Amino acid sequence: MSKIEEETEIADAPTVNNAPTVNNAPSVTKENDGEAAVTDALAVENVPELMVEALSAEHNAQRLSEAIKLPKRVAVYLVAAVYFVVGVLCVSITSYITVVLSYIVGAMLALVGAVGFVFSLVHRDYKSVKTNKIATFLLALGLGILIIFEEFDPKSDPIMLISIIWGVFGLFEGAHAFNHAITRIANSERCVYYIIKGIAECVVAFMMLYRPESHEAHFFHIVVFGISLIIDAVTMLPRVKQFLSKF
Repeated sequence: MSKIEEETEIADAPTVNNAPTVNNAPSVTKENDGEAAVTDALAVENVPELMVEALSAEHNAQRLSEAIKLPKRVAVYLVAAVYFVVGVLCVSITSYITVVLSYIVGAMLALVGAVGFVFSLVHRDYKSVKTNKIATFLLALGLGILIIFEEFDPKSDPIMLISIIWGVFGLFEGAHAFNHAITRIANSERCVYYIIKGIAECVVAFMMLYRPESHEAHFFHIVVFGISLIIDAVTMLPRVKQFLSKF
């Protein structure tokens, strides 16, 4: 069970309000009812965390495994292969990838958003106000469509948008890794891998965000984007992940 799911279960747990009150006064005033409603509204899942999960290679492998009934290990290797191949192409034939990058990233975001939206409907996530999954996947779907449409607009720059989106998501991933590291430090556990991962994610993210409006920097952005995909592909492999977890 993921951290997000655990937090959702805790948030959904029923509260006991049977304690007697003085002079038979109501246990919760209207003002407190309003405060409780605000608290419930703020107790939803974190959207940045869900976006990181939506774009995570490992989570996408899990969804692929569930969708087409593939063994989990096979799905992991299949998704890792896709990420790795796209990453290598971005690094090796950057000038050619520039022409189709917006279609690749836009289609990937749209696919992840559409599949995640369907899964959320199947799991009836819409029944709880404490989950943002449906809205988050719709957001990913919308971003994918926007990137593709920008390719057809001569006044727009889809690569700049991709650089910004991937850079911001990279910062969220870095924060996610640092959060794991801090928790492990607090529990006297090994955390070198998560510290290195957090630093790497943040460095790549800042490189993606560096001068996103500059056409001269687009070549550089695509290379960095490819490196990011290769790192994601390699670190999600079971043996590599098991080895890195020892540090």
